[in-house]
Amino acid sequence: MNINIPTPEKMHKYPWATTSVSLFAVCVLLIIFLLKKPDNCESEEWKEAYNSERTKNDVLTTALLIKNGVIFKQEQDKRELDSTIRQKIGERAKKIIGDK
Repeated sequence: MNINIPTPEKMHKYPWATTSVSLFAVCVLLIIFLLKKPDNCESEEWKEAYNSERTKNDVLTTALLIKNGVIFKQEQDKRELDSTIRQKIGERAKKIIGDK
């Protein structure tokens, strides 16, 4: 089987053929390079990053829920204290005024 390798004279005589063959070869090489490139989805790095962010979010959510629960409890305690103070002040005010 004889393979005719183009000589520089033939390449100079048919520049469109040389250009098209060169472009075809470059395209084939790029396609091969892209197909052999490993996907980012298959790497373990994104899984580790996702899990760490999810853990951070879970910790933050838990902290916010605890904080909001504490704030809610403080609001209830404050209301009870205010009502107790109002009752005591109301009783003293009645004694001072003389209304029993």
